[in-house]
Amino acid sequence: MEQDTYEEKYICHDCVGEKHLKSIIKENGLVVKCSYCKNDEIEGIWFSDFVDRIKIAFEQHYVQSSENQPDNWSTSSDSWEPQGDPIIDAIMDAADIEQDIATDVQQELAAIHYDHSLAEMGEMGEFDAESYYQIKKAEDLDWQIQWADFEHILKTSARFFNKKNEELLKSIFDNIESLYTVRKRPVVRIIGPESRIMHLYRGRVFQSDIKLKIALESPDRELGPPPSEYATAGRMNSRGISVFYGATEPQTALAEIRPPVGCKVALARFELKRPLKVLDLSALKLTRVTGSIFDDMYANQLSRIMFLRNLSQRMTRPIMPDDEHSEYLTTQVIADFLASELKFDGIIFSSAQSKVGRNVTLFHSASRVTSIEYTEGTEIEASLMDWYDGEVAPNYTIFEHRLRIEEEQEEDSNFGLLGLQGEDWEPIDNDPRQETLSIDLDSITVEHIESVTIKSKQYNVDRLKYFIHTDEPEDV
Repeated sequence: MEQDTYEEKYICHDCVGEKHLKSIIKENGLVVKCSYCKNDEIEGIWFSDFVDRIKIAFEQHYVQSSENQPDNWSTSSDSWEPQGDPIIDAIMDAADIEQDIATDVQQELAAIHYDHSLAEMGEMGEFDAESYYQIKKAEDLDWQIQWADFEHILKTSARFFNKKNEELLKSIFDNIESLYTVRKRPVVRIIGPESRIMHLYRGRVFQSDIKLKIALESPDRELGPPPSEYATAGRMNSRGISVFYGATEPQTALAEIRPPVGCKVALARFELKRPLKVLDLSALKLTRVTGSIFDDMYANQLSRIMFLRNLSQRMTRPIMPDDEHSEYLTTQVIADFLASELKFDGIIFSSAQSKVGRNVTLFHSASRVTSIEYTEGTEIEASLMDWYDGEVAPNYTIFEHRLRIEEEQEEDSNFGLLGLQGEDWEPIDNDPRQETLSIDLDSITVEHIESVTIKSKQYNVDRLKYFIHTDEPEDV
């Protein structure tokens, strides 16, 4: 519909190059006569509305540069100029408009923000023609405040069934599948067969040869995740919830369990049997989000991305043993949320103990290990040592003993006398979870821990002596 003539100016979408702002004008504008290109059959909006949108965008994404030279600026260096771009150039670049339009915008904004007191003191006000503006760094202060409250509630009052905490986690991880790193690496990944991560390594510390022997005879049970009744609390699981802690490299798996000198570690590779959806926390640190500063949601998206980067570092930072009980509460609740609400199978994160490889935690639903199947009548025995040149030396061998054929036939015959011959008997499987991992028996090694290398950064302790002078009289 044609508009009547108003004294106020109009601007059309053809005069604006920034895609998001152009689409807003085209979709929401009315047919007007543009005050700049003079086209009278095109969608446009009032110029004051256009100025308001630029004002909001600059308040969210730009900061005015200081007009004063910093104190540490060397007088012998080149002449000092404020950081950023002159205001008119900044407006031109942001909205992708011509200089005459940007000048009109600047003048409107300067008039809106005019401060008589500042003008009397000769100080520059907002959007003055001589001012400079630069894009400001995204901040996540609001998210940090909410997160601090979240952690306080977890540690002091209610861990479960807290609606406020649930809503916060939903807002943090909303649409997480859409996030990518600067190198197009997805934050949500699929690992398993025919992927870049097809197997994981896991180790267990042994300080007793008896327990090591049992583990080598039943590696699927003893080297896999513990049964729920034996599951202790960890970074990504609370007590009683069994999960699989593994690593992409054997060195990483060995470093993560922090074995003491003198112990032995059984290390094995577990093959992933099915595709799994995991959240890559290491990728979160490199995420980026693209958008328009004229999109009302863009500032919040930038803030959330910054918070997610900080959160990924919080979730994977080293925790001292004395702090594990309280500090693990947060990561345990996040893991529970990702597993139950968002249906993730696990998490990938950088190792705090090793610079090589990454850690992978598979949640309870995705941590079932396939049981090793032996021919009926097979007995397994592990030998840990042998004699060499009259001395005992480590030698790890697994023997599979089978009953002779005659004994098997005799047992089958006796079993048939009970009237049950021909019936198939299988153990009852009470675990409803789908099998996810299978141990590679040929990959098992026993590592003797002989020493531990410590990498540290040294800081000196300074001692200062000084005298305190006082005018107070001494006690008589």
